[in-house]
Amino acid sequence: MIREPAVSGQFYPKDKSELTKMVNGFLASAKNQNIESRIIGLIAPHAGYVFSGQTAAWAYKQIEGKKFDTIFLIGSSHNYPVKGAALWTGGKFSTPLGDINIDKELAEKLLSSKIIQSNNETHMPEHSLEVQLPFLQRTISGDFKIVAILINDIKNYKEIAEIISKTISVSKKKVLLVASTDMTHYPDKKNAETVDKSILDTILKFNPSELIKADERWMSKDIQELHCTLCGLPAVLTVMETSKLLGANKSIIVNYSNSAESKYGDGNRVVGYGAVAFIKVTGNESGAIEVKTEKEFSLTKESQKELLKIARESIEKYLSIGKIPEFSTNNPELINNGAVFVTLEKNHNLRGCIGTTEATMPIYEAVSQLALAAAFEDHRFSPVSKTELKELKIEISVLSPLKKVSSASEIIEGKHGVVVRKGSRSGLFLPQVWEHEELSKKDAFLSELCWQKAGMERDAWKKGDCDIYIFTVLAFKE
Repeated sequence: MIREPAVSGQFYPKDKSELTKMVNGFLASAKNQNIESRIIGLIAPHAGYVFSGQTAAWAYKQIEGKKFDTIFLIGSSHNYPVKGAALWTGGKFSTPLGDINIDKELAEKLLSSKIIQSNNETHMPEHSLEVQLPFLQRTISGDFKIVAILINDIKNYKEIAEIISKTISVSKKKVLLVASTDMTHYPDKKNAETVDKSILDTILKFNPSELIKADERWMSKDIQELHCTLCGLPAVLTVMETSKLLGANKSIIVNYSNSAESKYGDGNRVVGYGAVAFIKVTGNESGAIEVKTEKEFSLTKESQKELLKIARESIEKYLSIGKIPEFSTNNPELINNGAVFVTLEKNHNLRGCIGTTEATMPIYEAVSQLALAAAFEDHRFSPVSKTELKELKIEISVLSPLKKVSSASEIIEGKHGVVVRKGSRSGLFLPQVWEHEELSKKDAFLSELCWQKAGMERDAWKKGDCDIYIFTVLAFKE
């Protein structure tokens, strides 16, 4: 019995290429926190990708490129009541990205307990585990198997956690636990964010009993339309407890968002989404966590809007009066020098892209000049006309300083932009290029960069005489 996708085409795209592009895009916009400690468990949301996909990507970005033998996916059933725990014992799980095998060995061992029972019917229509799979398929290195479990009652979480942890410990396999849950349903935005912050603060304490108390406390308050704090609370408790039994001793909040932030969202009826990692910190009695993060450029939303306005008005005024317009600003963020790329799209196709890797002028001036260059000086396209203005979409990418690396192994797929240089030849790809399915892997990305952008041999990046630089970008669009 193959478990066919139940919600492809609804919660996420049915087309393989479209799904790959969407997931890659989410991952490219997430940041790897470079958590040096071992990640044992994750919490990831399970709503439609247009709502929670970006936060889910933040969770899975933390395990990108890592190898696991088996993933324990634990969620709650939205369609059937579940007594104890419902274990999938059928065949492969299928997604538009391919099939995933079940770890039959571990599944059979779990069935030796009375509380975990085979129940395939409950899994067939369930979305909470299914929506996690494409992210796993795009981030985990090599093949992996899954164990799929649905739990609806919190009263048995400790017993189930003990069974799972013992089964994993005896197997000696490298396992990742994933709790699938969304957060608050369905208060207004202000109340949702208040409750969600409190619940995440409690999760930081890494104490299941405290989480139960926090849930009870908030649900006893008279908050209009608050249906739950965590729809997958039993799954979260089980993964948290199992992670502790397997040696995890800290939790990290990786990301938070809510449905009101989506263009499809309603601020009066909100669902919250959180990404959390449960980790094992070693060699530090205080339990302090060292999280290494690259210092990346940031701009306020107001600054981003101002730059996009400058880019569009630069093109519009030049087409109208034939002169390069002048701008000024009182925004202190925009008077700093910055390296910028401006990209124009028309009907989702590239219409022009010009930029610089050196910060030689204030950001607002660079955006104006490069918007004009992208519109009228990109030799690959004819100059933009007045009739095209309404169809153009503008994206601005602000670059971090270039960092020379010793080898391509230091490049993180989906995160880094790359510059290659050899003699007088050079080429650059922005991080957004990883979104193209055929360039989503490092070999293809670097080979095409050398060939298409730098005019070098495709394998030039593998040779010692080619310099490689990496950078990150803050990208935003209309």
